[in-house]
Amino acid sequence: MNSTKSAFSVIEKELRDIKGKNQSIIAGHYCIADGLEDLSNEGESEVHSFELGLESFKYLKNKGNKVSFNLWINDIGVDISFRKEFKELYKIPENYLMILDQYDVKSSELDIYFESSVRNRAMLEFRKRYKVSPEKYTLFNSNEQSLVRCINNDQCEISESKTAYTIMGPDGNPIVMREGASVKCNLILATLLHLVYNKHKSEDIIHISNDIYVDRVRLGEYVASEVYNLKSYCHSFFCDEENSYKKDWS
Repeated sequence: MNSTKSAFSVIEKELRDIKGKNQSIIAGHYCIADGLEDLSNEGESEVHSFELGLESFKYLKNKGNKVSFNLWINDIGVDISFRKEFKELYKIPENYLMILDQYDVKSSELDIYFESSVRNRAMLEFRKRYKVSPEKYTLFNSNEQSLVRCINNDQCEISESKTAYTIMGPDGNPIVMREGASVKCNLILATLLHLVYNKHKSEDIIHISNDIYVDRVRLGEYVASEVYNLKSYCHSFFCDEENSYKKDWS
């Protein structure tokens, strides 16, 4: 806990200056997939993110603010034939429950989001928006080399010779929202932020995640602003197993 207290001091400086009275926290994101054990709920950075999120939750609660805690779980690695049952029977992992107990926070105070569900919602939202305003999106062949996807094209599944629906990104390259029948990570994260805002009307979203996700979070927040006109102000923090730091995109 000592490293958590030290790392939280970076976040506390920002929270101290927040003027609004309604915040949402996204922290503790983890993956369920074979081969991604380092990014599971047992991962050191994931656990640290969860602890920092709870430190933030308690701090803002003590200020008298309205605060929600949102736990986002990547369940794409769960076999599709079992995914529905998995979500229906889902329980917060034991190590996370122990941490909640340390912070005197009930599991019922957490909102749970599954990436597969958010992905499906992202597709519905995209279809609706494209039907109304197709001129906002530029279409490319998915083989176009300048396209920006989740992290980089070496790590992202590319649909060969499909239609890629894009918006112009912050660096002047087109960001892929949808490619063939799949929506991409940028839009999925943007949709999560959109859903959190719609549920809680958060003036601020405090997003604390493993620092391997810096590029993904940057583009997800950008897409949330451009596609959903997100009204929350995002405070982006990243951590490893010991430290934390803030990123500003401006």
